Amino acid sequence: MSEASRRIAQHAEASGGIAQHPEANGVSGGMTEGAMRENAATVDLSVRVYSWLLAAYPRSFRAEYGNHMAQVFRDVCLRDFRRGGARGMASLWARTSLDLLRTTVEEHIERGIDMSREKFVRWSGWALMAGAVLFAAGLILGSFDSFDMDPIGGVDAFYEISQAVGLTLGHVLFVFGLLGLRTGYTGRSGSLGAALLLLAVIGSVVSLAGLLVMSSIEAAWQVWMGGFLAMTLTLAVFGIVAVRRRVFSRWNFAPILAGVGLPLLFGVGIAGVDSVSGQAPEWASFVAVVLTSVGLILIGYRMQADAGAGSDALA
Repeated sequence: MSEASRRIAQHAEASGGIAQHPEANGVSGGMTEGAMRENAATVDLSVRVYSWLLAAYPRSFRAEYGNHMAQVFRDVCLRDFRRGGARGMASLWARTSLDLLRTTVEEHIERGIDMSREKFVRWSGWALMAGAVLFAAGLILGSFDSFDMDPIGGVDAFYEISQAVGLTLGHVLFVFGLLGLRTGYTGRSGSLGAALLLLAVIGSVVSLAGLLVMSSIEAAWQVWMGGFLAMTLTLAVFGIVAVRRRVFSRWNFAPILAGVGLPLLFGVGIAGVDSVSGQAPEWASFVAVVLTSVGLILIGYRMQADAGAGSDALA
């Protein structure tokens, strides 16, 4: 058993008594009926998403630990929601996302990963598509938060948690997806294209780091936005290289589409900032999110399709 397996097993054994602990059994104590329903809905959604993510572990590991890990995660969700509300859930998901990324890699390595370059690129393509969907869903649902500057919780907790989960998981998948993009297409991109893809990966990592510490460091918002802007701008420039060199078998314009949304939003924002709210028009934000997400989905689809066609498409 790997170190990751031992740690997870020990954590599960240590947490196995949470359901019998007075704090866990008393989760509903003092709550109104509406609060109890919100609690249950939030926890059920989190556990469902977590169960889907467990598919990233090796099959043998899931068979041995999957059900118990899901039950432990439910117990921890109940505990953290009771103690910290929506803010506690957001913090739990930030920690869980990083832990899943690290331990899945450890488990695949420990159990003998059987992943050719084509398979890695194909999985990365799916990750990039899933990340784009989660990113867009998180931002769109977060836009329904009527008080976007208040702490997480209250009547808009669902929208706030959805935004936090969508953005966090989306950024984790961006890192994985862009690593696969660079792995699969460096040879076809030339030295400039390879450098741009490396910068895009670095930008995604910086953006993820800023997002994870946003609740505790004041300047984290600038780090997140700076990393994301670097990621999208380098993708846009890489798109020009892709069109000239025909890097993909089709849709070489996709990186340009993925990269122009955020710069377009900044341009529209500078030219047409609402004098009352001090923000860019809502339509500009929506267009930027759609362009970025659609572009990333097209890139991801092209990656998994090219990988499925064999090594010639990735040569």
